Order: sequence, then structure tokens, then C-alpha cells
Amino acid sequence: MPSRQRTQQFFGELRELIDARYPIIQVATFEEDRFLSKLEALAKELGRPITAWSASRGVYGLGDEAGKGLGPHLANADLAVALEVFEKLAADKSRGKTGELFLLLDPEPYLNEPHVNPIYRRRLKDFAINVRLKGYRASCIIVSSSATVHRDLEKEVTIIDFPLPSRDEVSSLIKRILGTIRGNPALEVEDGATLEAALINASLGLTYAEIQSVLTKAIVEDRRLDFRDVEQIFRQKQQIIRKSGILDYIDARGLSLDQVGGLANLKQWFKTREAAFSREGRDYGIRAPRGVLLTGVPGCGKSWSARCVAATWRLPLLRLDMGKVYSALVGSSEEHLRTAVQTAESVAPCVLWIDEIEKGLSASRGYVGDNGVSLRVLGGFLTWLQEKTAPVFVFATVNQIEQLPAEMLRKGRFDEIFFVDLPTDEERREIIKIHLGEIGRPVEQFDLDELVRLSGSGQLGPDVALTGAEIAAWVNEALIQSFHRRATSKRDIGMEDFRAISQHIVPLARMRAADIQSMRHWGGEHAVHASRIEPDIVFTASAA
Repeated sequence: MPSRQRTQQFFGELRELIDARYPIIQVATFEEDRFLSKLEALAKELGRPITAWSASRGVYGLGDEAGKGLGPHLANADLAVALEVFEKLAADKSRGKTGELFLLLDPEPYLNEPHVNPIYRRRLKDFAINVRLKGYRASCIIVSSSATVHRDLEKEVTIIDFPLPSRDEVSSLIKRILGTIRGNPALEVEDGATLEAALINASLGLTYAEIQSVLTKAIVEDRRLDFRDVEQIFRQKQQIIRKSGILDYIDARGLSLDQVGGLANLKQWFKTREAAFSREGRDYGIRAPRGVLLTGVPGCGKSWSARCVAATWRLPLLRLDMGKVYSALVGSSEEHLRTAVQTAESVAPCVLWIDEIEKGLSASRGYVGDNGVSLRVLGGFLTWLQEKTAPVFVFATVNQIEQLPAEMLRKGRFDEIFFVDLPTDEERREIIKIHLGEIGRPVEQFDLDELVRLSGSGQLGPDVALTGAEIAAWVNEALIQSFHRRATSKRDIGMEDFRAISQHIVPLARMRAADIQSMRHWGGEHAVHASRIEPDIVFTASAA
């Protein structure tokens, strides 16, 4: 769903909740000022006064109520006192029939901390009950950056997430900032509408405050705003990802799918879908792909492909560490997952990489005595996979696919499931060429046919071959071997170094032969082979 529609949907839902007299509505947002300005407009439209409370200001009027004295004794009012005031105002029939809106700003320390007097939770619960039983036309809106609710209040609170600025809102802000800069003779702005478009695209996913801060910093540095400053906005997005504490930003610049050896079918699948993220593709009606699940032999390029496809598509690459999602605090794991997916959506379009997904979302995790946390995290993740509309491409890898729940493998969660096998002779040839190029050695000085034989069944035995990771290690060990013997020989790395190292390699395909055979059996029946390209569909003209 476009961001503009998400904003409209949010306020439509908020209005419905207010009209339906939901007693407590919790709005999760980092943009308190932006939300309050829009809430004031909504309250004016509804004809409802707003009375607010914060720990720093006590009870005060907001919007049309601003400046109306509520009594000097309320300037430092405790939360319990504020809730008493709210209820008296809600019960005061002389204040009109339109109803009341009450606002609590960051009350979580009073409501969620275990050592805090429980009177605050009890008083808020009393307010919610009285709204229902006494028929008050009132709602209490909690504004905070968190969506955590204490168990005592979870049946009384409805949580909604305030979306980040839409493209139209970002565009309006950027134009206003550019207009201010152009009106200052001491500042310069690079001419052309393309800069404005680039700034808008780069700023999507940031808050108003973040956009203003990063542009101000860019101007202060050299008194000029140009295309070089677009990179600063992307660095700001990286900071957002780092501050989440759950996602990692992976720098994939300089990579491409050409650096993936083999996997021709998988690479063709990615290249075909690259257009889905372009404006032309969107205008043509193409929906952004949902994601892929890669399973197969460890060390054969699954994780490396994630980096290369993000670079090829020119999209940010975020890595989700499922280990960071789980927390000892009750409810925190679910909150961490919400934060992760919301952060990913805020910087979309992007690639969300989940490596070895079975370690965090296995079918067995829900039965290990964790009070169902794992099952709730799994359920929340599956729901998001199914219903997500933001262009977040999920790139998940799994080594032990039998550990994943069946719900994750059904159609609709991922566009495709690929099986990555041990590299064939031709694929190993490609991989060897790539790694020789990375160490700066010309391919012509090596016998590629022999290197392919040494790395496959000709040297290692039937159904045994080196994985891509093992080939990389083989090349590095040969380089170390050649450097070590430089004391007695000035010759560069050569075939004798590769032959010597190959004598000591014990490949994974030999150590875990039974496991790999089982993987191949599963992949042959349930997944698309990442290497074999299916014959093209041929369209023939019908007979006249």
C-alpha cells in the first residue's frame, strides 16, 4: 500500500476507534510533534477538545483548549491525579455532547515498570471500565515510541502504528526547505528538478526531524546542496538501522551477480525481476517480488547471493539476526520483531536477509518451555510475510529445512524455494576464475581443467566436490603456501601449490554424505534447482 494511503488509513482507523468509544488507544510513533499536529486537526474536525498530560508539564490543554486554565495545581500533576481529572471532565455534561479526547505522552514508566506503584495501571483501567459502563463519550490516547502494553491493561488497549511521512508529505517538506535555501543569497542549490526528485526518494523512510537535520548538516558543511548530499541521507538511513539494535546494514557496494559462480537459474530469476523495482515496472503494473527461500548444501553461495542481488538491484541490504529478536523480557521478543519489520519497511524498497532462518523460527522452538514466545514470534512473522505490502524483498536461507514449520513453506510466503547443490564441473570452473581474479592472478597461468578435476569427483570420489566456500579457502591456502616458500623460490603461486593443498582437504560432501544425500532428495521433489535452467517456453503462431 502506498505511504499516502497508509496515512489516510491510519487516521480513518483512529477516527473509527474514537467514534466507537474505544477507551484507550495507544499510538506507536517516534514523531510525536507530527502526530500531535494532525491529531489537533482531527479533533477540530470532530469538535472534541484535547486535554493532555506529560510528566514534565502535568495537565494542560492542547489545540483549541491551549491557554485555558485547568488550575495551577495541575501543572505538576501526578499521573493518577491526571486520570482523576480526565474522568471528571468526561463526566461533565456541561462540556457539550461532542465528547472528550485525552492524551498521555510517554506514560510507560508509570504503567509498565514492575517496581512502580500499581495504582497508575489500576486507575487507567478504572477509567476504561467507566467509559464503557457510564457511557462517557471519551477516549484516552497514549503516544509513545513503544507498542508494549502491561498484561494488566492488554485487554483495554488498542495499538495502532502511526506511519512515516508519505511521499507527498516528504515532497512538500523538501520543496519548503529548498525554497528557503534558494531565498538565502549566502546558500547555493544545484539547479534542476532531478536533485529534488533524488532528495525525495532518498528521504522516504525518515521522519520529518531526521530529514530536516540531515539537510541542515549538509548545508552547514559547504553552504551548498547538491547530489553529493544525497549520500548523506543514505548514511542517515544506515544510522536508523543500527539504532534498531536488531538489524545490521550490510554494505554490498561493488558487488554484482556476475560474482556468483554458477547458479544460472537463480541468477536468471533475479535478473528478470530487477525491473519490478523500477518506475517503469511499477507503471507497467508489476508488483514487487515478495522473496525467496534458499536451501541446500552449506557453503555453496546462498548467503553470498543475498549480497550480490542487493547490489545488482541497487537496494539497501539489511540482515535480521533472529538471535537478537528473542529477549528474556516478557513481550520484548514480539516487540523486537515489530521493530525489525517496521524499520525494514521504513527504508523500503530494500532486501531483508535472514541467514539460517531455522535457528530462530524452527518448528520445535515453540515447545521448549518459553511460555509460547517462539510461537508468537513465528506467528507474527508468518502474518507479516503473508500480508506485507511494502517492497521489502525477503531473502531467507536455510540449511536444515526439515526444521522449518510447514506453514512457512506454503505458497504465498515466498515467491519461490530454490535448492542449491554442490557445484558442477562448469560451475567450479566459474568459481575458480572468480577467486583467481580476486587475488589478482591471470587465469591463463593455471591449468583450469586440472583445477576442476582436483576440486571434483575425479580427485575426491563419486558425488563429492568442493563447495564454493571450500574453493575460496583452497585458493587462499595455496596463496599462503606459495608465500611461505618464497624464502627458497621466487616463483609465484602455481599449480604445485594447489596440488599440495588438495591432498589435505576433507570436503564437507564426504564428511556429511548422508545429510547431503537427504538434502538432494528433498530439493529434487520440493524446490526449484538453482543451477539448471528450464527450457524456455516457445510460443508458436496458430494455424490460419
